[in-house]
Amino acid sequence: RGSDPERRSRRVRVGGMVDVLAATSADVHAVLSQRASGPLSGRREQVARTLREFVDANEGARASPNLRDERRDELGGITSLLTDADLPGDQDLALLALKTLKILSRKEDNRRRFGRELCRAVVRLALTHPRASHAVTAEGANVVLNACYEKENVEYVLECGGVEPLVRRVADTGETLRCRSAAAGAVQSVCFQAPGRCRVRDCDGVAALVALMKELDRASVPRDGVAGQFNDDERSMCRARVVGALHNVSADDDAIRLIRACDGVPHLVRALGSDDDGVCGSAAGATQNVSRERASRALFRRGGAVEALTKLLARGCDPATQARAAGALLNILGPDLDDGHSKSGEKARADEGDDASDRGSTGDSSKENDTKTNSRGSNEDAPTALSGSRSSGSGRVPAEGSERRALGRLLSSAMALTAVWDGLFETTPTFDPKVSA
Repeated sequence: RGSDPERRSRRVRVGGMVDVLAATSADVHAVLSQRASGPLSGRREQVARTLREFVDANEGARASPNLRDERRDELGGITSLLTDADLPGDQDLALLALKTLKILSRKEDNRRRFGRELCRAVVRLALTHPRASHAVTAEGANVVLNACYEKENVEYVLECGGVEPLVRRVADTGETLRCRSAAAGAVQSVCFQAPGRCRVRDCDGVAALVALMKELDRASVPRDGVAGQFNDDERSMCRARVVGALHNVSADDDAIRLIRACDGVPHLVRALGSDDDGVCGSAAGATQNVSRERASRALFRRGGAVEALTKLLARGCDPATQARAAGALLNILGPDLDDGHSKSGEKARADEGDDASDRGSTGDSSKENDTKTNSRGSNEDAPTALSGSRSSGSGRVPAEGSERRALGRLLSSAMALTAVWDGLFETTPTFDPKVSA
């Protein structure tokens, strides 16, 4: 048994326990490296069986033995398989190969060693090949989602034309929700880099993301599965990825105008009230970015963003979300403080019609690559001091100008909090296996 490489025992240590049945990445590489006449020559079943064992043992990121194994994974074998000219004709094996690469791409070292050839192979096999199935396309998008945590891989995906097919999948209402969600997640990762944001913007990616967000809000997304069953977890993941992608792309000034033009502002306001901390955190970041534009600020004010943001602050979310919410409030309300309550209606309407971005407004530079969290926020009622009422809470009429001074102090604190947060956390996002593909 020990001398037969096809049947040798495979050991993976998981939390002190040893699973002698699970295939390791070393097993995968060994099988794929046996290429007398090519990686698939006469050994299709052996290759498929080994890949299936590896995928079954590592499909869930939280319990993946491979993710916890600190030994370096060899990528040569899987690269040879993915570049094999016969692979597109075997969609079942192609799916297993992409699942394997998705699992391997959860490790930073593996992502850094992807290279141009492997990125091109994934795009060609899963995103541009006419034979690619919905499942293969979704897994290819998941690979891109993970790989593009690294700046170099974003450049490779842009070079080989991978962004345009991703945007088409996001926009395609005939695709499965799983495929559109994976594509949105890949777009989210690509948009962390400025060249990626520009490419997504230029190929109508902003309109596609806003349209999908509207579909999710209307609950009219086509159902997955033969029986038409809808997976609420997948829908929540899709929403988190779409809002996260809008957060990232909204760092671009032209994308801000497109979000407004596509009527995305009301849907960002709605996302601020999400029970999912990941969604409302991304929505707060997008709101902070988009509200740098004067015309968008007017839409946010009319759409109830001030109330939603104050509730978000009172909810006690993580510091990043609170900093984004505070920065958004500073953008939406701060410019009005200079004129106090005496600003004329004509001047206010003129400002609302101006679609120029304010250079003094705060933007959220800590863009999101996390796709979803499982924590839930509380539903505490927010303070009503910013709702427009003149009550001080004690029954006494506040002194003239006191509300303005109090709001000024609040927004000054918000500005300080946002500045400190941006200064401390302007870094490349850390890959989180709990929320990525």
